[in-house]
Amino acid sequence: MEEKYQNSSVRIRLHDVSPLTWDACSEWIELCASLRLPMPDLLVVPRHEGGPADRGAGLPREFVKRLLKLKEKGHTLWIHGWTHRADVDEAEFAGLDAVMVADRARRALLDWKQAGLPKPEGFCPPCWKMPSDSVGALFKLGFAQVDLRFGVAVPGEMLWSPVISSWGGESLLARTWNRSLPAQRKLLGPLPLGLRVALHPQDLTGSARRPMENVLASLLEY
Repeated sequence: MEEKYQNSSVRIRLHDVSPLTWDACSEWIELCASLRLPMPDLLVVPRHEGGPADRGAGLPREFVKRLLKLKEKGHTLWIHGWTHRADVDEAEFAGLDAVMVADRARRALLDWKQAGLPKPEGFCPPCWKMPSDSVGALFKLGFAQVDLRFGVAVPGEMLWSPVISSWGGESLLARTWNRSLPAQRKLLGPLPLGLRVALHPQDLTGSARRPMENVLASLLEY
């Protein structure tokens, strides 16, 4: 199906893609397709937690085949952390030094290669939380770009880019933030910077669902 939305400055990123989250991920992919929006970039967790395989296992073969088919259709594949788990929350790389970040990213890349997946488009740390001095280590591992909270890092340059993303959980602050997402879209729309829209599987079951759906629909107006 031909994309209706032709503004190449907007990227839709689908985070937390894994066998465990696939049902929700496929809903977002189908919604974007029905609106004829750009195909979401798929941010995949190489050593997923739960799902059809054992906890902490590599990606099942059937799931890898599904990812390869989606890549053939035009979706890009990114590495999104290693396990996407941490002692406190899901910010796997928060609080680590550059050596520890590089080690976990290396392990993620090894799992990726062992699964038979092609070279990833880039790397995105879970929750965008990672020491700033770790970016260079990721480039040395061969990642061409690193998706961060305020933009996308490439060797020698930061491509500043706002992102529209839900706030995890259902606290009062999170619900207030999520209700503001369409307003954020209107404020950021006129900016001459590339815009990123971050979708998460859990958005479908919480207060972010309707606001994020409105954000996607609003992309058709530009």
